[in-house]
Formats: sequence, C-alpha cells, structure tokens
Amino acid sequence: MEPIRFSDVLRATGGQPAGPVDGDPVIPAVSTDSREVPSGALFIPLRGKRLDAHQFVEQAFLNGAGFSLAARDAEFARMPANVILVKDTTRALADLARWHRSRFSVPVIGITGSCGKTTTKEMVRLVLGRDVVSSPASFNNEIGVPLTLLQMDARTRACVVEIGTNSPGEIATLSAIAKPTVGIVTNVEEAHLEGLGSVRGVMEEKSALLRALPQDGAAIVNADNYWCREMMEQVDCHLITYGTWEDSDIYGLEPRSTADGIAFYLYGKMLFEVPALGLHNVANALAAIATGLWLGQGPLVVRDALTGYKAPPMRMAREVLGEVVLVNDAYNANPRSMEAAIMELSQRPARGRRVAVLGEMLELGPDSERHHRALGRKVANSGIDCLWAVGPSAALVAEEAVKQGMSAGNVRYHPGVDEAVAEPAYEPVAGDSWLFKASRGMRLERLLEHVRGLVPDAGGSAAFGAGRLGRAHG
Repeated sequence: MEPIRFSDVLRATGGQPAGPVDGDPVIPAVSTDSREVPSGALFIPLRGKRLDAHQFVEQAFLNGAGFSLAARDAEFARMPANVILVKDTTRALADLARWHRSRFSVPVIGITGSCGKTTTKEMVRLVLGRDVVSSPASFNNEIGVPLTLLQMDARTRACVVEIGTNSPGEIATLSAIAKPTVGIVTNVEEAHLEGLGSVRGVMEEKSALLRALPQDGAAIVNADNYWCREMMEQVDCHLITYGTWEDSDIYGLEPRSTADGIAFYLYGKMLFEVPALGLHNVANALAAIATGLWLGQGPLVVRDALTGYKAPPMRMAREVLGEVVLVNDAYNANPRSMEAAIMELSQRPARGRRVAVLGEMLELGPDSERHHRALGRKVANSGIDCLWAVGPSAALVAEEAVKQGMSAGNVRYHPGVDEAVAEPAYEPVAGDSWLFKASRGMRLERLLEHVRGLVPDAGGSAAFGAGRLGRAHG
C-alpha cells in the first residue's frame, strides 16, 4: 500500500480525531484484522451480523496499530488514544478506498459474472505480468473490494478486482468505489435469485459494471452467453466480445480437454494450452486474452503466461492421492456451474468409478426445487457412476436421479455434512475420480478432508490448489 497521511484519512472519511495528534503522521497500511496489524497501521473495526470489532480496538493498538477508526456511537470504557470518529466504519473503509483509488491512473479491471470470476481474475493477473494488484481470495464485496484497492502503491501497473453481488445495487456501489477502466462479464446465469429475483434481474445487476466504465474504457463480454449478448446494448465505451464462434472479436476454435487441462486455437490458428480443468474455462481464458491484448500485451506473451495457471483453492482444484483423483470445486455452486463440473467429471478419463459428491445450491429462491431436480436428471444422464447427495435440497437431486434410471444402489443421501462424515456413503478405491461441489454455505470441503483420509495407500500427493476461504458474493 502507498502510505497515506493522517489528514488524508480525515478528508476521505469525514472523520474527526477523538483527541489531539501531533503533526500530520504518515500511515503505512490499513487493516481490518486486530490480530495482524502492521506497525503504525490504521485499524478499521467493522460491524457484522455476529460481531462488532470495536471490542478489539485496544487489542489492535497493543498489536502495533498507530490509529483506529471508530463509529461515533461506539461505547468504550475509556476512549483509546489516536482514534478517528466516523459515522460508519464500513462506509469509511469504502470512502478511504475510493480516495486511494483516485491517486492512480493505472488500469483497473473489474470482473463480474455468475461464475468464473476468481478463475478469470487469476488468468488476467498472469497475463498482465508483474506489479499487478489483484483481489486476495474472493474479496468481491463491500469489504473485499476496498481492501484490494488499498493494496495499490507506486509500483502498481494494474489492479484486478472481483465485483460480486447478491442484491440489487451492490455492483453499482462497488463500481463507484473501484472506478474500473476495463469491465469483464464472464456470464449471466441463475444465481442469487433470492436477492435478484430472476435471470433478467441478474443481468440488470451485472450490467451496472459496464455502465460504470468511462467512454475510453473497454467492456469485455462473453458473446457465447445469451444474457451477455443482450447486455451489450448498454455499452457506451469500446466493446470487445469473446467466445468460441467466429463472430466474436476474440475467439477460440476447437476447444477440447487435454490430459492437463484445456486447449483451443486462438483465431483458429494459434494453439493455446491452459492447465485448467473444465471446458467452461475456455471462456475464462479468452476473457483474459482479450484483456491482455487490449492493454498491450503480445499474443505470445499472453500464451506463455497462461501456461503457468494454477487453480485457485476449491475451484476445480485437482489433487492426486495415490491412485485416486479428488477434484475440489466446493467453493460455490449454481445450476450452470454444477452442469459444467458434472460434464468435466463425466468426460475426464478415469480408470475406476466417477463419484459426484454434490451439496445444495443455495439462494435460488422459489426456483430451488426445480433446479435441484434438473440437476438430478443431468447426473443420471451423464454416465457418472455414483452420486452422493448432501443437504436438505440435495435429497431432490438424489430422488430425481433414481427416477431417471440411475441405480438406487449407486445413489446415497445424507441430510448434512456432519452426518456424511460420521457415516460415509462411499470409500475411495484405486482408480476413482471424485468431484466435490456445493454452495459455500455447505462447507462441503469438510467432507472432502474426511474422504482424503480414507484414500488407501496414498503415499505422496500432487495437489493443485488447496485451502479454505471465506464467504463472498457471486
């Protein structure tokens, strides 16, 4: 982060010092975690539904903070020194990030979509090269976007920001903070319908990113997606389309799976090979290529960069344990991403069983039953050998799969992850390929961790992406 002055914090946030401060001190960093505060940093205590971090202000000072924000209505037994009082600390974080963003004239790439944001972000980061700031993990909400922007410093050549949503107006608000110069829309699908109402509602919300772009900016849009095509009519800046048909500006032909990932021919001529599981990642790679070309990277540089891709944790992250393959795609799920993951499992070569461990797709509103039953039909028709459904709505997946002809002996159900861990439906055997996928609220990776311990004679393992992340928007 580029250091900021105390007076700049006051000006950006409209804050007032709780007590006298000598001079105009320089603040080297901003933190929202009282446990890991860089020396001299500004601590910002956030209020959530379960926790008010104002209770950790004094601890933040003990851990090295130089200053802290605090809401004016916060109660302290004794007002700590070096506190800046603001109306709302979350709003102040956004205001500070907006001001910090205005200090830099580098490209800021905003990425939204119903799925594929984090994968595309990682590919774009690779393509743009050194000194690129990007969202840690899936920092795509009202806290994560400001924290990403605050990483920018004098060396930054570009910033890549995920922008998510689960209710109307969020993308417009986050875009006003980030002020993107390039906007990528990966797709529009049936996700977060509880908050956004319909797919058209999702499209309108995602369109806010494109409306926020300056006239000399670039909107990079997936031409293979029906709703994205309709969204293009709202673009007032440069429009760059990408897809797997020749009517796109950036297109990849003959997409196919390879032993290590995917491959396609850019413009039907230049072979690209990317170590990313799933044909749906062809679109994400094309979005990254379009971004790189727009920002001046050469096609050979872009191609070489993408060969270094590694799956982010819990996003089609492949792990080989002995003779068993585990694919962790448990970060999130909606109908489209479930379909893509099942297709990948069904098409990927496997010497033994293909086992799909599928949890609930959350936030689908009144259409939830319809989507879960449709998922069961897709599983039954995919050629997958075993289905392990976990979670209340996943019972519909199991029921529909059996109705569609999948052997009842190869379909198992547990009402929750704890029950599944206590009494596993299947145990891995040599030659198996397993897929784990569910919405974030399921925390299905807990079951994967248990299954990992059941793998026979695993010996050494080769893992491509592993870890645990917090909740984020879609």
